[in-house]
Amino acid sequence: MNTASPKAEAMLIRCDKILALGNFDDLVKLASPDLEIMDLNGQCLMPGFHDSHVHLVYHGFSLAQLDLENTKSKAEALELVAQKAKELDDGSWILGAGYLLSRWGEDIHKKDLDAVAPNHFVVLRSQDHHSAWLNSLALQRAGIDTNTANPEHGEILRIDGQATGVLLEHAYDLVAEKLPKPSNQDLVRALADAAQDLASQGITTVHHMAYEPAQFWQILAKEASKDSYPLRVWACIDQDRIEAAAEIGLATGQGGNNFQVGGAKFFADGALGSMTSHMLEPFQNTQNYGTEVHGYKILADRFPKAIAAGLTPVIHAIGDAANRAVLDALTETKDLWQAQNMRPRIEHAQHLDANDLTRFAQLGVIASMQPIHLRFDAKTALDLLGERADNMHNWRSLVDSGAVLALGSDTPVAIPNVIEAMKTGLNRKAENGQALAPEQALTIEELLLGYTRNAAYAINWEHRSGQLKPNYDADFVLLSHNPNEGLEDLEIVATMKAGIWTHNKI
Repeated sequence: MNTASPKAEAMLIRCDKILALGNFDDLVKLASPDLEIMDLNGQCLMPGFHDSHVHLVYHGFSLAQLDLENTKSKAEALELVAQKAKELDDGSWILGAGYLLSRWGEDIHKKDLDAVAPNHFVVLRSQDHHSAWLNSLALQRAGIDTNTANPEHGEILRIDGQATGVLLEHAYDLVAEKLPKPSNQDLVRALADAAQDLASQGITTVHHMAYEPAQFWQILAKEASKDSYPLRVWACIDQDRIEAAAEIGLATGQGGNNFQVGGAKFFADGALGSMTSHMLEPFQNTQNYGTEVHGYKILADRFPKAIAAGLTPVIHAIGDAANRAVLDALTETKDLWQAQNMRPRIEHAQHLDANDLTRFAQLGVIASMQPIHLRFDAKTALDLLGERADNMHNWRSLVDSGAVLALGSDTPVAIPNVIEAMKTGLNRKAENGQALAPEQALTIEELLLGYTRNAAYAINWEHRSGQLKPNYDADFVLLSHNPNEGLEDLEIVATMKAGIWTHNKI
């Protein structure tokens, strides 16, 4: 990924930094007498991957919860719940995630879960994590009954006034408050599990998106600051803590080589699968335009406060209306953030009106996108948007306009498998094999840039990460072959962070 020297025979590292690249014999002459030589046998060494959008603690917890991502029907999911209920004592919580109604083609109701786990508290989150499916006991524990009002930016789905067990957006907060509180030890274990799993994917740096209690962030900061932690972490804070951060001087970029404070995270809308993405036109055959969470007025009011505090705006936006509102607010405040050399980012940038495609490059706004989402979004998009689905994941149009694409997974919403994500970025195929707007595909080189140089640029790390250059971090992924020769049979062989192997020591 070094344009000046795209391929080198050998590389010399000392401690946690790259010292030199070039001819093997020349580098040996530069080395100290105790040189350790590693022959990679013709395999391909690259800068370690960034995952530009993760929920790190939740990824760790998800590894021990029910995984419904591969269930092809509601019956399959219920069978997994029933099996888990047999393993756990009555009164235990059964947590899981990954169901996708468009994949199942079936509606869901609390009675389905009651039938297989009547004596457990069951809480399952959708694949996009913007809706949840609860059984009756979990609803009761959350205090949800016929008199419970919908919270702001959330909805309790009902039939004839009775809760169905489906909660949208911030209605989930009602049950989240009742879930068993993890101990600090639980958090440390989850972070360790998450790091090891991501390291096995060739990932050395993550951009962590705030969507969690302060306790999580505090433990994350402590663990990720350790040299022994397998990942470097750039960690956002929730936008509702801007004032608290400003009072103590907490700002983007503070921290050390391993852990840094990220930006202030906003949510402009919800998600497509839950029909809460904010759209310019309603979903097909409905009058539903989705959900506006932090709309233009809120963003235009809060952005200056974040910028004054030194916090880069980082905004979740799925629908075309949400993306336009964010771009409008960033345009309104551009003199403020450009004066501080900030690089605001729109997370997902999933559905864009044609009139907004060029605005990313014009403003200097990062498009932080997740190719793997197209696999499970495509059918839902076609069902809900029809021909407008072609405006989804417009990667090619953004790149051609000059926009910077930083790529990631959004784990635990989607698997953090970089190779599988690159395959989707290359072929734009949905789970059923159908290609969606194939003209918007990226090249392998562009995909690699999204996980390396562009991702490093997005967090102002282009001077230390994303390339193999002298004085850069010794963060690498060893691949079975050069990915530019093709992604089929490409494997992660080993991963190194700061000169220490974090996966499959060579």
